[in-house]
Amino acid sequence: MTGLSRRTLWLLALLLWAFCSLGAGYAGLRHIRHVEAEAKAGALARAETASRAVEQMLLRSFEAIEGLQDLAEARQRLAALGHANAAAALEEQLIGTVRQARFGVRQVAVIDAQGMLAWSSLPGWQPVALADRAHFQVPREGERRPYISAPLVGRASGQVSVQVARRIEDSAGGFAGVVVVSLDPGPLAGALKELQLGEGRRIRVLRRDGVILAESGGGDTLGTALPPDDPLRRALAEAPSGHAEIATPEGMRLVGYQSLSAVPLVVELSLDAEAEMASLGFVGPSIAAAVAAVSLLLLAALALSLLWLERLRTQRALLRAESEREHALERLAHAQRMESLGRLAGGIAHDFNNVLQAALGGAKLIERRSTEAGIRRLAGMVIQAGERGASVTQRLLAYARRGQLRAEPVPLAPLLEGLREVLDHTLGASVEVRLAIAPGLPPAQADRGQLEAVLINLAVNARDAIRPLGRGSVVLGAVLEEVPPPPPGAECLAPGRYLRIDVTDTGTGMDAATLARATEPFFTTKPKEEGTGLGLAMAIGFAEQSGGALAIESSPGKGTRVRLWLPEAVPEELLPDGCDDTLPALPQGTRVLLVEDEAVVRTLLAEAMRDRGLSVTEAEGGEAALAQQAQAPFFDLVVSDLAMPGLDGLALIHRLRERQARLPALLLTGHLAEADPQALRQAAAEGPFLMLHKPVAPEQVIAGTAALLSSLLRQEG
Repeated sequence: MTGLSRRTLWLLALLLWAFCSLGAGYAGLRHIRHVEAEAKAGALARAETASRAVEQMLLRSFEAIEGLQDLAEARQRLAALGHANAAAALEEQLIGTVRQARFGVRQVAVIDAQGMLAWSSLPGWQPVALADRAHFQVPREGERRPYISAPLVGRASGQVSVQVARRIEDSAGGFAGVVVVSLDPGPLAGALKELQLGEGRRIRVLRRDGVILAESGGGDTLGTALPPDDPLRRALAEAPSGHAEIATPEGMRLVGYQSLSAVPLVVELSLDAEAEMASLGFVGPSIAAAVAAVSLLLLAALALSLLWLERLRTQRALLRAESEREHALERLAHAQRMESLGRLAGGIAHDFNNVLQAALGGAKLIERRSTEAGIRRLAGMVIQAGERGASVTQRLLAYARRGQLRAEPVPLAPLLEGLREVLDHTLGASVEVRLAIAPGLPPAQADRGQLEAVLINLAVNARDAIRPLGRGSVVLGAVLEEVPPPPPGAECLAPGRYLRIDVTDTGTGMDAATLARATEPFFTTKPKEEGTGLGLAMAIGFAEQSGGALAIESSPGKGTRVRLWLPEAVPEELLPDGCDDTLPALPQGTRVLLVEDEAVVRTLLAEAMRDRGLSVTEAEGGEAALAQQAQAPFFDLVVSDLAMPGLDGLALIHRLRERQARLPALLLTGHLAEADPQALRQAAAEGPFLMLHKPVAPEQVIAGTAALLSSLLRQEG
């Protein structure tokens, strides 16, 4: 019995071992297949994610191309309406972009409704018949979305390019032609190659009909079309975006593809399946070794646990990296778009404002000098049209976030009282809004709308700081301060009188680390859906652009105080609205040095100033102005444009004041972004200084002249 019992136990042990071995082997085999399936799915997801990243790159490029098409179409409409100067300004922008070869652009062109080349950015272009080209015929037949041609040799450029065409319609919706941007396919292929996807990986950009436009691996596939039975074309027919396994003569490939929504293109990224799965070769031998070991079940469980944890960590890292990349791409795309729009808007604003300055100045001289009612009425119509043009320029700058502030005298007491009524309803019953306004305050010089927006944003921040405490108060205060001495936190303020606005709350406050980063763009302590991190950054930008400053005091448990300094407004009686009857009297023979590189603008301003009895010396630039000062070393006032070849207006004012201290200076500019803030503060500190934004009426220049001379007399008296 004893021997039998032993044999039975060994048999049972053997059966148990065999059962465990078979179970572990079966479980290990199933796990190997599962890991391979997950690895394949992960590779497909990576391919699809990479294709989306390339999609974003293409969309940014085509947004820029669409902007060029908008400019070309606007140029065509302006030329048709007879606005030659405005059309020429847009042509310069387009030709400059093509010359720099940005975005791979070789040419921007317009084809008229008959299929003839009507305009091109290429030098020396000639009319060419293009009615037989697909990029003309497809838009003509009614297609309103962008059309992208296969690579072809351009008749105007003589180079291989891809044509991006868009239909032009007249006011009735009829076909009026096509605007075309010719792209060099080489830079796109180079950009794809620079992605360094790794061996066995390939990325292609195709039209939706299968024509290849670019490929990361180079080769001679440019312009070839995939056959109708190609697996990718079949997959596109089933779903516009996704991933698939495709068999090729070279082996299985894992493909992720993405159809672009804005343009008819497809991005395809394919991976070599064998290369992607090669890293999993260790899994099978590891599980087999675990099955053969004495501690088979324990080792197998341990291996499975370790693999599971590693897989979980990898999945989380992929999700986190994907989220961070998408956020970074969004911010980068927005920043690049706004930078491009800002530069373009700045150039247009400067040139267009000079044109408007000449037109408005001439029209106002005609209106004032003419005794015929008909001529005065027509001149008034020109003035109204010019002012509408100035409004268009300001809206363009505002869209690109480079518009100048429209400063005006703003009485603070009624403004803060009105804000209190608004905030009482906005902040809720848990926040008490109080005022602490010093009596008899002069008005501040600021943009009223921007100031209200900044103060409301600061009050909302205060409410959010009070919310964790349940109840609290916000105090809006205003006092008058004299500089020097400069107040703490605003050491950069130039000497003068400032209105200081305080927004004080009894909230939770900020520690030193948070306070140090509070004005950084995109920094916020609020949840993502509640804050952008731009409020305080925009507030400090408004303060500095207005000629003031902003400082923050805070500590945990003691609340926060934001102090905003704004310059005191020039008394309104010194700055009339342009009516001849209200213009201040000027001493006859007042000597004015007028510096302006635009001859028409300079002549018109000089005539208007001479009409008021001023003695005007004209100079076409900074060096000429210095030469005039050397011949006649004393002037009562200098009026200068900001943007000029050689010495700009601010540098010229500084040089003139080296020879004649505290010379009153009036600066004219069509684009505030041209001015260096530090140079503006220096000009204001060195003597009487005033800046006017083009287009400016001659009466405003004369009023500014009177204000500066009056300011100098008060300071000397």
